[in-house]
Amino acid sequence: MEKRDNRENIVYVAAFVIFAVFFGVLYFTGEPIYVGDTYQYEHQMIMREPVYSLLIQFVRFLSPEHHFQIIVALQNLLAVAANTAVVVFMRRRCGLNVPSTLLFTGILLMPHIMTPVLSRTHLLLTNALMTEGISYSVYPLAYMSLLDMMWEGKPVGKKSFRTLALFLLLSLIRGQMMVLFVVWFLVAYILTVRNALRATDKVQGKRDPFCLAENIGKQGLIAILTAFVIVFVAKSAVIHVYNYLEQGLFVDTISSKAMAFANVLYVTDRQDGEVIEDEAFRELFYEMYDSADVNDMNYTDAPPGILAKAKYHEDCHDELNFTYFGETAKSYVERTQGNYTDRFQELMIEVDKIAAELTGLLMPQVIGRYAVNYLYVIALGFIRSVAVEHTILAWYTVLIYAAAAVLTVVLWRKDPKSKAAPFMAVVLVTIVGNVCATALMIQCISRYMIYNFPLFYMAGYLELKELVNIYRERHGRQDGI
Repeated sequence: MEKRDNRENIVYVAAFVIFAVFFGVLYFTGEPIYVGDTYQYEHQMIMREPVYSLLIQFVRFLSPEHHFQIIVALQNLLAVAANTAVVVFMRRRCGLNVPSTLLFTGILLMPHIMTPVLSRTHLLLTNALMTEGISYSVYPLAYMSLLDMMWEGKPVGKKSFRTLALFLLLSLIRGQMMVLFVVWFLVAYILTVRNALRATDKVQGKRDPFCLAENIGKQGLIAILTAFVIVFVAKSAVIHVYNYLEQGLFVDTISSKAMAFANVLYVTDRQDGEVIEDEAFRELFYEMYDSADVNDMNYTDAPPGILAKAKYHEDCHDELNFTYFGETAKSYVERTQGNYTDRFQELMIEVDKIAAELTGLLMPQVIGRYAVNYLYVIALGFIRSVAVEHTILAWYTVLIYAAAAVLTVVLWRKDPKSKAAPFMAVVLVTIVGNVCATALMIQCISRYMIYNFPLFYMAGYLELKELVNIYRERHGRQDGI
C-alpha cells in the first residue's frame, strides 16, 4: 500500500511539474498583454461582468504600480493549481494509469497551445489581461464538480449546489457561461427522473405514472427548480448591485443587444428599412447600412462555401458592431438627446436600446437570411470546439462527433453504469449549448469555443478505454480465463 501511495504521489507531482514548467515559462518569458477588453474591465464599465473587474480593482489597490504583473502571475498560478486538481480528480475517479494521466495532462494544455499558435489573435491566455486568463482554469475545475455530482447520482445535495455555485461564479466572469445553468438543470433533472424510476420499480414493480410523479417530487424536483431560478436571479442581482456601486446605474450588463444586432445588420438589404415607420429612425438605419455596404460588410459580399461565409461574417462582425452601428448610433443619440460626453455609460445604455428596437423592426424581414447565416456560424463553431477550421478538418469534425454519439449509445447499452458515456453526453450537450448561444450574440471565434476541447477528448478516451475493458472481460470469459 505504501509503494502504491508513493507511486500515486509521484504521478501527481509529475503532472504538477509539467504544468508548473509550462505556465512558468509563459509567465517568465512573456509580458502582461493589454487587449481591447482590458480597458473596460479596468474601468468597471457596465458592458462587462464584475469578477474580473473586481480582481483588477483589488490587486491595483494592493499594488498600484505592479498590479498587471501580479494579476498575470496569479493567472498562471491558478492555471497550475486548477489543472493539477483536474488531473488528480480524473485519475482517482477513473482509475487512470500513468500514460493516461500524462495524456490528460497534455490534453488540458491544448487550449493554451492552440490559441497562441493557431488562432488569429495568437494570445497567451494566462498572460492576457482578460477574462480568459482565469476562466480557462476555473472552467474545467467547475466541470469536474459537475461530473462528481453526476457520478454520485444525487440531484440534490452538497455536490450539486457546489457545482451550481461554481457555474454562477463562471457566469459572473463571462456571460456566455450562463449556458452551464441549463446544463446543470438537465443533469439534475435526468438524475431525478432516473432515481424516481428506480424507486418506482423497486416499490411497485411497474411504471405506475402517479407513483412515478410522486417519486420525482420526492427526489427533489422542486428544490432543483428553485435553485435554477435562484441562480438566474442571483446573477442579475449581483450585477445590478455591482453596477450601481461602481457607476451609480442599477442595470444589468449591457452590450449584448448591440452585438446581436450586428448579426442582423449583416444580413439586411436596403429595402428592409422600409418597414421602419419613424423617418429619423429609418434614416439612421440607411446611414448604417450604406456605410457598411460600401465597405463590403454585407452577406452578399461573402465568398462561396459554408466555412468561407462563416469566416467572412466573423471578419465583419466587430466592425459592424463597433463602427457602422456603434458610432452611428452614438451620434444619433447625441443629436436627438443631447451631449453624453461625460456620461459614457448612459450613452451605451441608449445605444443598446436602439439595437434592441432595430432588431425588433428588422428581424421579421431578414429572418430567413438570418437563419441561414446562423447555420454557417454554428457550423464553424462546432468545428472549432473540437478542431481547427479547415476543409479537411470539417469532415473530421463530422466523423468525430458521429463517432462520439455512436460510442456513447453503444457504451450505455453495454454498461448502464458507465462513467464515460454520461460524461460524453453532457459534454456534447454543453458544446451544442455553447455554440448555439454564442452564435446568437457574436461570432464563434476559437477562444470562445475551445473551453470544451479538453473535456471532449478526455471523455472520448475514457469511452474507448471502457469499451476495450468490456471486450477484454467478455473475451476472457469465453476463453475460460
